[in-house]
Amino acid sequence: MMSSTPMALLGVVPRFMMWRGHRIALHETGDGPTVLLIHSINAAASAHEMRNPFRMLAETHRVVALDLLGFGDSDRPKQLYTADLYIELIRDVARSLATPVTVIVVSLSSAYVLAAAASEPALFKQITVICPTGLEDLVVPSQPGIAYHALSGPFGTAVFGALVSRRSMDYFLERMTYFNPDACDRMMRDMYYRTAHQPGARWAPICFVTGLLNCDLRPLIRQISIPIQIAWGRYAQTTPVTRMSTFAAAMPHAQVNVLDAGMAVQDEVPEQFMASVKQFWRVNQAE
Repeated sequence: MMSSTPMALLGVVPRFMMWRGHRIALHETGDGPTVLLIHSINAAASAHEMRNPFRMLAETHRVVALDLLGFGDSDRPKQLYTADLYIELIRDVARSLATPVTVIVVSLSSAYVLAAAASEPALFKQITVICPTGLEDLVVPSQPGIAYHALSGPFGTAVFGALVSRRSMDYFLERMTYFNPDACDRMMRDMYYRTAHQPGARWAPICFVTGLLNCDLRPLIRQISIPIQIAWGRYAQTTPVTRMSTFAAAMPHAQVNVLDAGMAVQDEVPEQFMASVKQFWRVNQAE
């Protein structure tokens, strides 16, 4: 279920692709080589997190920002959400674009893209992951248990309401997402609040907080041979930069960049981030 009028999270009216009976929002602009942008997973996640790469790439690329099922302008059905569901969705979206596709992706969603790349590398040209998980954090997926069933009922409605209050959203953004709170402007704060208060907004986050969306990359990571860039915020809280060495060791061919930001590297220091991404692309073209 979704609201009848799209929020147009990136200033364009999204187009929709049907996937397993649900509408998936794709925000699209520009012309040229295709870049797919994928947001993180949190209680108020959406394509709006990718507003700066979306804007900055539009002059030279076809840019497509995905709202995962359960988030943003995509449908938000009451169902079990799992890592496998999102991995398959990302593969199918990539197939629908001009593949192989370049991807920029944040946090837990990075694990889904890397898992998709391990199984079908031909779909992907190059991938930039930002503060990824799957080797030390958010690794082993859970099964629906007491916590999931409790949060699916009236108790969960109250808990989710508290989690997505203005005060809680501001705390999450200022203390856990951005190193410099001033980089998180009113538009971002308002969009986080707005997307978290859409019909069906709690179903996917319930699966996240109860561990159903965890993704184990450990048996897959060394199978990934396509070009990878790992970008990390020096001051990231939930996925600290100390985790970067594990990813770098598992993917010795990856390019590593540390930027002076929190977890929202692509929004907090967009110029520095996009400069590092474009340098990564130039190196791959030269090889």
